[in-house]
Amino acid sequence: MQSRLFIFLFLWASVQASFADQADSQRPLSIYIVRTGEQLQAPHVPTYHMVEYVQMRGKWIVPDVGYYDGGHSNDRLWFAGAGALLYHGEHATFSQELYVTQEEGSAAHNQRTMWLWPVLDLRFTPRLTSETVAYPTLPLDRSAQWGFAVDRAKLEYAFRPHLLAGAGYNSCKSPGSPWLNRPFLTTTLTNRTGAWEFWLERMPGGAQIQLRYLKTHRGY
Repeated sequence: MQSRLFIFLFLWASVQASFADQADSQRPLSIYIVRTGEQLQAPHVPTYHMVEYVQMRGKWIVPDVGYYDGGHSNDRLWFAGAGALLYHGEHATFSQELYVTQEEGSAAHNQRTMWLWPVLDLRFTPRLTSETVAYPTLPLDRSAQWGFAVDRAKLEYAFRPHLLAGAGYNSCKSPGSPWLNRPFLTTTLTNRTGAWEFWLERMPGGAQIQLRYLKTHRGY
């Protein structure tokens, strides 16, 4: 446990030191993310939980830390990362992050991996937009394996300034297993409390419903 804590503290301290000069001249934007999923059919068991804290300092994304589990506390994943907003234009935005992850728990394999996490947002019209996140997983120890996943590739239409609806695709691939394809429908409601996104997603043997919440706060 001490070695894993050291890894995350070292990563956090390194990127903080690298970008300290930028932080003094920027008003940081804090982003709070909470996500959860539940199996739609009986017995309606949880499918995952996730919490994440992100801070943007100008174009820099640092720190970015979070926790994930697959619905059970015996297989947990901690992650920490940093990155930058590389391009922001009228019709497109592109950012790139790098995460280090550490698995723990009685049902876990103690895997340590690296994610290369690009995010591409496109604005076709003021109302029609898309977001794509597709990333490889690189092993950092012998227990880990490579993988590739599409976290989300979605197309949305803004029927109202605070109401979006659309459809998307989620998938993943690991050695020795076929592609796991999960299409979904999505609706996002935005108000003073934050952005509330609801997914209805097809899963092997059934479906799940997801709640994805995002709140931003601009510092002084």
